[in-house]
Amino acid sequence: MLKISLFFWQLCLLQESPDRIPAKPFVLVTILLVYFVIALTTISIGRPALGLTGVIGTVFVGLIFPAMTTWALLAFKQVTDRFAATFSALLGTNSIILLILLPVSLILLNTENESLNLLADSVSWVCLGWWLAIAGYIYHKATNISLIQGSAIAFITELLGVIISVSLFPAS
Repeated sequence: MLKISLFFWQLCLLQESPDRIPAKPFVLVTILLVYFVIALTTISIGRPALGLTGVIGTVFVGLIFPAMTTWALLAFKQVTDRFAATFSALLGTNSIILLILLPVSLILLNTENESLNLLADSVSWVCLGWWLAIAGYIYHKATNISLIQGSAIAFITELLGVIISVSLFPAS
């Protein structure tokens, strides 16, 4: 497990290529399960006003919408055989970013210190930019599009995913 985690960390640092992930359904399902647990935890902590249904629904939207976008992009570029490796790379790196953001979310929710909140908010924005660079890199490597195009696709996917999640599962 440590070797896989180090691989995804290297991918987050843009020092690995997503095509080194075995394009096997078992690998994708394993990474999907790990991501699901991490996402459930971080969303339930980060959005405490959501009920269990809202948390699970938000995680599913966060899985299904990017999966559909990734599949559509790969189909457009006629490289759908890369879906398992590409989506595994996206999920694995997103899991690491979510783990980094977990203490940031706790700080934002549990402190009233303006300086600490400003720092935590800044770290959140840096992580968003970092995630867009990572996802752009993954899309770039998988589909031979530019890094900017990949990052733009990742940004639009994230933005639409959040809009769909908040619309379907508003805080109570």
